[in-house]
Formats: sequence, C-alpha cells, structure tokens
Amino acid sequence: MSKSPSTPTVADGTSRPLHAGLSLTRRERPASTFFLVFAAALVLPVLLFASFLAWMHVEAEQARAVEWAQSLARELSVAVDGELAGPRLVLEALATSDELQRGDLEAFHVTASKIARTLGVTIVVRAPAEPRQLLNTSVPWGTALPVAKPEMLSFEQQVLREQKPVVTSAFVGPLQKRLMIGVIVPVLRDGELVYFLSLRIPVERLQPVLSQAKLDEGWLAVVTDSTGTVVARSIDPASFVGRKAPAEWMSRASNMEGLWRGKNLVNVDVVAAYARSPETNWLTTVSVPMSVLNAPIWQALASVLTVGFLLLLVSIALAYWSASRLASAIGALQSAGFELERNEGVSAIATPVREINEVGRVIASAATEAQRREAHLRSILATVPSAMVVADSRGKIQSFSATAEKLFGFTAGEVYGQNVSMLMPEPDKSTHDGYIERYLKTGERHIIGKGRIVLGQRKDGSTFPVELYVGEAEADGERLFTAFLQDQTEKHRVEQELRQTQKMEAVGKLTGGVAHDFNNLLTVIKGNLEMLEAKVGDKYRTYVGEAQEAADLAAQLTSSLLAFGRRMPLNPQLSDVGELISDTGDLLRRTLGETIVVRTGIRSGCHAVVDEGQLKNAILNLAINARDAMPKGGTLALEVSKAELDRDYALNRPEVRPGQYVLIAVSDTGTGMSAKVREHAFEPFFTTKPQGAGTGLGLSSVYGFVKQSGGHVALYSEEGQGTTVRIYLPLAIEKGAETPGAAAIPSLPKGDDELVLVVEDDERVRRVTVARLESLGYRVLQASNGPEALSLLERTPEIGLLFTDMVMPGGMTGAELAAAARQRSPEIPVLFTSGYAAPEIAGQVNSRAGPWLRKPYTASDLAWALRRTLMKETASAG
Repeated sequence: MSKSPSTPTVADGTSRPLHAGLSLTRRERPASTFFLVFAAALVLPVLLFASFLAWMHVEAEQARAVEWAQSLARELSVAVDGELAGPRLVLEALATSDELQRGDLEAFHVTASKIARTLGVTIVVRAPAEPRQLLNTSVPWGTALPVAKPEMLSFEQQVLREQKPVVTSAFVGPLQKRLMIGVIVPVLRDGELVYFLSLRIPVERLQPVLSQAKLDEGWLAVVTDSTGTVVARSIDPASFVGRKAPAEWMSRASNMEGLWRGKNLVNVDVVAAYARSPETNWLTTVSVPMSVLNAPIWQALASVLTVGFLLLLVSIALAYWSASRLASAIGALQSAGFELERNEGVSAIATPVREINEVGRVIASAATEAQRREAHLRSILATVPSAMVVADSRGKIQSFSATAEKLFGFTAGEVYGQNVSMLMPEPDKSTHDGYIERYLKTGERHIIGKGRIVLGQRKDGSTFPVELYVGEAEADGERLFTAFLQDQTEKHRVEQELRQTQKMEAVGKLTGGVAHDFNNLLTVIKGNLEMLEAKVGDKYRTYVGEAQEAADLAAQLTSSLLAFGRRMPLNPQLSDVGELISDTGDLLRRTLGETIVVRTGIRSGCHAVVDEGQLKNAILNLAINARDAMPKGGTLALEVSKAELDRDYALNRPEVRPGQYVLIAVSDTGTGMSAKVREHAFEPFFTTKPQGAGTGLGLSSVYGFVKQSGGHVALYSEEGQGTTVRIYLPLAIEKGAETPGAAAIPSLPKGDDELVLVVEDDERVRRVTVARLESLGYRVLQASNGPEALSLLERTPEIGLLFTDMVMPGGMTGAELAAAARQRSPEIPVLFTSGYAAPEIAGQVNSRAGPWLRKPYTASDLAWALRRTLMKETASAG
C-alpha cells in the first residue's frame, strides 16, 4: 500500500501516527521510584511483622514474669507461715507442761526463760481474768508486769472463742520497745481455758525469708499483717517496716491471691502479685515496676528498628542498583517499542534481565511478523483486482493502494490529503461531500455497507464502471471510510460478448427459419419457372431466364443464411485440414491477383471432422474480405496448426470448451477494423462495403458454419494493422494415436527468480499472464503500452526478459519496443506474442527479431517458450 512518506501506516490500512489521540492522565515517574517504593513495601511489612513478633514475645515474657511473681508470692506466703509455725508448735508443747498445768508459774518461768533465750523470743502468760501479765520471760520473776495491750486482748478473745492458736498483728512490745508479732495458744485444764500463753517474735525474724527469695533486679517483696502493717520488706526494710500499706492496696487485694496495678509506697507504678495466708490472713506481695516489665519491649523495638533501618538502607541500595540496571533495560525495551511504532526493523535486545530480553525478543518477532504481514498485505493489495481507498470523515484521502494507483492513474503522493471526490465524475463529484455530511448527521446510508456500480474518473479524465463497497470503522475517535473498488470494464465487456453471442444465436435461429421457409418458396418458384420456360416462346424466354438467375441468387443468399443459422446440411468427414488449406492456397494465388501475396504455414497431422466444401467456402469468403481490405495489395497468410484452448481462455468465453483444436488462421495486412466494426462483424447483413458491393453475409456464414461444426471463431483486428480470423475446429484423434491425456504430462520448466517485463494492452490477458509467470517462479513487472514499458526498463536495469504483444495502442508496436529496448540493453531477450498470424508469415517483422508465441497460448506453451528464449540468450552470451 502506498502512503504519505512521513506518516507511518497502521494495520487497518490507514496512514496516521500510531500514538495519535493518546493523552497522559497520570503523573509519570521514573521506574527507579517504583523500585524504591517496592523495596520499602517489601521491608516495611517485614519490619512490622518482626515488631509484632517482638511485641508478642515481650508480652509473653511479661505474662511469664507476672506468673512468676504470682508463684513467688505464694511461695513467700507459705515460707512466712512456715516461719511462724515453729514458735506455735513450741507454745503448744509448753501449754501442756506440768508446771503450767499445776499453776506453778515460777517454775514455768524458769523453763520458759531457757526456751525463750534459745529461740530469741519472749514468752508471756496471762490469765483471762487478770488484766496484767502473769509471766514475761524478758524480765526476772517477780518484776511488775504491764497491763495487756488492747489489740492483744482482741486476739486473746479470738483464742477464747476458737480454742486454737492465733497469730497477732505487729505491735510494739511494752517492755521490749520494738515491733513484735505474737503467737497465742490456749492453756486448757479439764477443758477450761486457764491461761493465754503467747510468744513474742521480733519482726526482724521474718526478714531472712524475703532476703533468701530469688528476686530479679527491681523486684520487691513485702509482707503485711492483717491490719496492713508492713512486717517485712526485701528492699530497705528499716525505712518501711511498721508503716501502714496504702488502703488502695488492701482494697484491691481482697481475694486469696491475685494481681493489681498501682503505685507502691515510693510512688512507683508497679504490677503486684499477692497471696493471702489462710492461717494468718497476712498478705505477701511481690511487685514489679512497670519500667522493668516494659524494658524488654523497648529493647526489642530498638533492636528491631535498628536492624530494620539497616535492612531498609541495604534494600534501598540494592533496589537503586537494580532499578538503575532495570531502568537501562526498560530503556532498551522502550527504544524497541519506538522502533516498532516507526515500523522499523527491531533487533533482539540484550540486557541483564531475562524477562525483558524475552519481551524484547517477542517485540522483535512481532515487528518482523508485522513487517511480514504488512508486506503480505501490500502484496495482496498490489495484486488483487480490488483497489482500496481510505478517507476520513472530511472526505480526505488517507491511504491509496497500489492497485488504486494503477486503476486511476494517480500516485499515492498525488492524492494523499485530497478530497476523494477527485476520483469521481460529475454529478457525483459535486454531491459527495454533502452526502458525507448528511450521513454523519442522520446515519442514513446509501452506499456504506452496500455494493453498487458507479463511475470512476481516471487522471486523464476518462470514466469507467467500478463496483464499489464502502465500510466504516472508528479509530481513536475518528471515523474512517474504506472503499474497495473493482474495475467492471472487463466484466461489462464479457457480458456484452455474452449478449452478442445470445443475440447471434437468436438472429441465427430467426434467419435459419426464414431461410428454410424461403427455400421452400424458392423451390416452388424455380419449379414453376422451369415448367414455364418449356411452354413459352422465345419472346419470353429472356424474362424467364432472368427470373431463374434471380432465384439462383436468392438460393445462394438463403444458403448463407442457413449457414449462419447452423441449418446448412453438412457432410462432415475426417479431413486433413492442412492438405485442404494448402490446396485452397494454391487456388487463391491464381485467383486473387498479383498484388496479393499468399503465404502459408501448414503443420502436418491436423485432422478434423468437417465438411470440406463448406470449409473451402469459408476460407474463400475470408480471402475475399481480406482482398477487399487490401485495395493496394498486401499479404494474405494462411496458417494451420494444432492449438489448445485451456480453462483460462474459456473462463471468459462461455461458448468455448477447453480442449485440443485445429487452428486455421487467415490474416491480412489490410486496413483493419475499428472496435465498433469488430462488435458487429459477424452479424448477418452487416457490411462496411459500398452499397451493392457485398451482402454482409460472408463473415456471418463463416461464423455459423464453424459453430455448426462444433468450433470457435476469434477475430483480431486493429485499424491500420490488419485482421486475423482464427477458426478452431475440434482436433480429430486417429485410431491408434495417443490421446493428449494418455501420455505422461511432463512437469513445466520453472523460472529461476528472473525478472520478466510483460507488455500487454489487454488487461485481462495481462492479468492471466502475470499470474502464470508468478506461479512458474518468475518475478514480474507489467506495462500496458510501449512508453510505459520503456520507463520501467529505464528504472529497472535488472529486467531479464521482455515479453511483449506485437500490436498495441499508443503508436508503438512490439517490434519497435524491442528495438528501443535493445538500444538500451543489447543483450536483453525478447519474446513476442500476437493474436495475428506469425509475424514472419504476415511479413510484419524479420524472424530474427525474436521468438514468437501465438495467442491464445497455454501455461505449458508459455513456460517452454520462456525457457527456450532464456537458454538461447544464455548460450549466445556464452
């Protein structure tokens, strides 16, 4: 397809920039940015997940720490109870001593003092009815003793009620002047309580229990009695033992064990695990500062963030390194894309990225395939008979195929951007733009999507019929109209020939019927004239004779009419046509006169079943017409040979059957015929001779005779070039002779990619010839006349053979074209073709001008003639 030189062509056949109509709707960023974001997107979730795992781990550790604190609180509570259990057992043993049971308190004082000194405690005895102590081992016997403290009285009342040992809360001993805790047991005699036996222990005795506990750094253990007084503390007991714990502690520690969070005695935020002793109702609390619990979290987060930051830096560095190389690879891929957009050759790219290389190879393959398909499309559009024209909604031509160039005579550059109406004659030319506007507004269709026959106008102003199909498409918001046009000139000609044949058939039937009936009338007339001649005298005999001569002429006329109407009684028999024509040629030499040179070319073995007399009459009629066309003399050529009419020839001639024929060619060098005369040449009573010089039945009788014999007649004539009438009679195969289909058909010789220039004015013949040559392996250029062929010869020096028709319009014959071609390239082989007699027989050209191929020729005739011509030229050059 041809296109504007600066505008690339896209697959739909239009010529416009591929990126037309595209616009960017988002801000563009380099690929490296996306890779950095991608790296961050990879690292940040990992960091978040790692932080989450660290947090979960620390949470678990915190939970384990709190659980351990709870367990430790239980253990310390049990240990405190154990520390108090020993003194209680001692008291219970002393409560059963004989001295105390007898009431001998002085003796008991001695025993109890020994035990008290051993244990480092104080033993006190008081009677329920006495407010003062009866015995105190911290002072000698007989010393005045103090009155019992009120808080001790409440615990003694509890012992009285429960009849079992009781541990008191912390108190300051009146004699010791230090913080003490007591254990009170009942002394029973005959089931009645007679004394309260108590053991006073300094609170310092409980401190080792906490000191021996394995507490982590920052952890704190505290023991409080039932009133909330601190009796032991693992850290700085001197400052805190004896102080009351906050009421908030006691309210939160309402269960036997549990957790609470709040401020400790030094206003530090802690988590405390407590355990309540079921024996003493004392609380053992293990507290952990929140700063200690949260320290692992911050450490883990700091570690994760530090490692994550380092990983992020490494990832960004790697991403930047990868992005720079990938951006380079993408740049190479982008360049390949631009080359593909410009419809240039794309080579495979080599980058460090395998996937991009694969995409590059795919793009290169796609570009190659696109170019191959475009070349294939160009080839199709250049060879198919349909021309393609693409126009936009304003009627401006956007694409113009090579076939359209040949059809209209314009080049693509001449029509690109012009209004498509330049290809139309009036009135379509003036109304075309209005039709497009009306269609775009209303959608009313007249041609789009439908086929119709219209007139086209060539560059030279001539008009011709074309079959037009218009399709519509939309690309990038622009409407495009694609028109396919096929020249109907040849189709109309074939249809006209068919109508002419049908007309001839109808006229033949009519004239045959009329001639038959007229013969019956002539029979009656002639019979009556003969009888009348015998009865009349000499006076009327002259009139009767003239009437009989007129009847004879009328009989000859009806005979010609019967021949045209294919009703002539024939006597067909197997005849040697060559011998018959040879004899007829000798007769013609004697009868046509000295100004007419009769030449014959006879090939032996040309047999046909034919009426010899009628065939001689047909040749005589043709010879007489030839003589009349050469008033100043000339050459009459008679040629007999075998010929094959193949399917290509019969395709456009419905009355012809493909097969083997005997060809009788009668050619003259006379004035020739115009196209209008050729159209009516075989019609009865049509003549170009002066009135009275002919009946107009000569060619029509030949036509009827040949058709009645199962043959075919072809007429070739050009004004000033002479005329050739070719009679084809079915070839008769003698018995015992090999039929044409019986022998093995040899393969046709193929071309070796030689470039052949075909020069032929008949478009139909030229198209068939080009197709045959291409199927035989030749490259082909084509021209319709001599000047166009010379232009191609000038531009294409690699042309290897000139195949030209002898007679062409435009003022230059095939012989003149060959001479001009050999002036430019003396060694160029030339093969002539003609529908007339062989040039040397007709005296048109010297036989040494080049080999000759007679029309119509088969593909086999063409293949062998080409190879012989090329081989002969090669041998001459060697």
